[in-house]
Amino acid sequence: MAKQFNSSAQNLVYHLEVGVGPAILKASLYILFMGLMALLYVATQYHGFNSPKAMDQAQLARNFSENGKLNTRVIRPGDLHYLEQHGKLRQQPGMPLMVGQPDLVNAPVYPVLLGTVFKVFGTQFPQATGTRYVPEQWVIIPLNLLFCFFSGLFVYLLGRQLFSPRVAFTAVTIFLLTGQLWAGAISGTEISFALLCYSFSIWCLVSILNAAANEDAHGIRLFVPALLGAGALLLLFLTRYGSVVLLPGYIMALFLGLKKKAWLPVGLVLLVVLVGMTPWILRNMSVSGSPFGLAPHYALQGDSQDFYMRSYGEVNNESSSLIRGLIVRVLGATQKAFSFTEVPLGSGIALCLFVVTYFYSFQRTPVKILRWLILVSYVALILAAGIFGHEQFEIAHVMFPLIILYGTAFFYLLLDRMQITVQIVSLGIISLFVFLQALPLLVTLMPPKPSSYPPYLAREISLITAPFEPTELVSTDMPWATAWYGGKLSLYLPLTVDQFFEINDRLQPIKGLYLTMLTRDLPYQSHLVRGNYISWKPIMDLNPLPRDWPLRVGFPISGGNSVILSDQNRWQSQ
Repeated sequence: MAKQFNSSAQNLVYHLEVGVGPAILKASLYILFMGLMALLYVATQYHGFNSPKAMDQAQLARNFSENGKLNTRVIRPGDLHYLEQHGKLRQQPGMPLMVGQPDLVNAPVYPVLLGTVFKVFGTQFPQATGTRYVPEQWVIIPLNLLFCFFSGLFVYLLGRQLFSPRVAFTAVTIFLLTGQLWAGAISGTEISFALLCYSFSIWCLVSILNAAANEDAHGIRLFVPALLGAGALLLLFLTRYGSVVLLPGYIMALFLGLKKKAWLPVGLVLLVVLVGMTPWILRNMSVSGSPFGLAPHYALQGDSQDFYMRSYGEVNNESSSLIRGLIVRVLGATQKAFSFTEVPLGSGIALCLFVVTYFYSFQRTPVKILRWLILVSYVALILAAGIFGHEQFEIAHVMFPLIILYGTAFFYLLLDRMQITVQIVSLGIISLFVFLQALPLLVTLMPPKPSSYPPYLAREISLITAPFEPTELVSTDMPWATAWYGGKLSLYLPLTVDQFFEINDRLQPIKGLYLTMLTRDLPYQSHLVRGNYISWKPIMDLNPLPRDWPLRVGFPISGGNSVILSDQNRWQSQ
């Protein structure tokens, strides 16, 4: 018995010193270092959300955690007009009209995911007491950091499948030391989850291509990764509608890799995507009469979508001018695409090396195919950005792990051609390669700390909106912020005062008006005197208020940067 115990102890010591022990220790230290870098980035760069989309999605998630429905507290006049015109504006029995209005703009997966996490962990939504809001700091951002680390895992697995362990390790290190990766995580938007979905789908695709290259593409080796990849693509498309432009490249890669055998997996991918999206399309058809709500309609307006969201009425838009606008936007998107400003690659070394790979012939078929997938997807993205606006270029973020992999592989190819025999010199060149890519992140972490604009002051927003009841309607130029930090029904500031009166008189009384620096800091001549905000200038100045104006109590706040008006003085006790 004693000999058996001594033998087991010796084996354990051996594995800890020589076997898997050192590998586990190195991996743990690596993960710990990257985790500390992520936490350092959050500690120095996060000062509250400053993305309207992040706050809009967060308030949707809050509603989903409370009632299981994707109802919104952000009320857009454009939504109201559209629903009225199509007979879809509905009222819950015994409730004001604006309560329980369905969201028509956001894709569903990310808000549902956030809402589920809120519900599972019993997240509370207290009044904000500072710039950092508790649900953001302890739920949303940690969840997005987790998505980033899992994306890193699939980047590593992809590197091993396509190239070699050293390429995989170096590429994932560059990936995790890219500032834009963590910037996406602390932004609170869906981009980190979209990155995870696409990385997983590409890993499944590479598994299929490798099986085909080894003449083993049949049965479970073919259909299981095809099914898993299709599920990941479905989640991606329902996380960010515009990411559907990545589908043609994915389908093309399957045909190039499987040739005649591609029809069944391609059919499976398309079937899963179509069947999976059907319930959401049916929901949108029921509540709005449009398969994807008003998201495509607003996106088609490009830089003018804010104008359309605020407009409670018909907007003159000749088809000829729309076509001319689309042509101009496609050309503008093409110009921006070749500047690569939306591809977060730090110093850009990996991007330059990736572009050079198109002049080099790789031996392995999956490596060749995936390179053309990136090119086709980026061209499709340029067209989508031209049609639906330059913000579509954010989708390029999900492709940058592949670009890093190819750039790193080509770097090692050049390094091997140099035939350096001194190991320390080789390690020094590799370290310099990684350091130059990580340099933007290191510079970002240095003082001074950044300040965000516009300043979404969570504590002030909570205090200002606190006296209003959850079913009362407040109009504001930042409805996403008052809906998230204040939990209030928030009407996006209508285009004109006349439209304000129309909504107030016909649909639901507006009990408050909150105008911030988003409006008051606009250019004076082009916006406040002659532009879309001309009718609001007397209201912002509180002098003179229209004779029949329903909100008679008003005063400036935040040192005159904002103004609040209400039907009564609700802040006497504050």
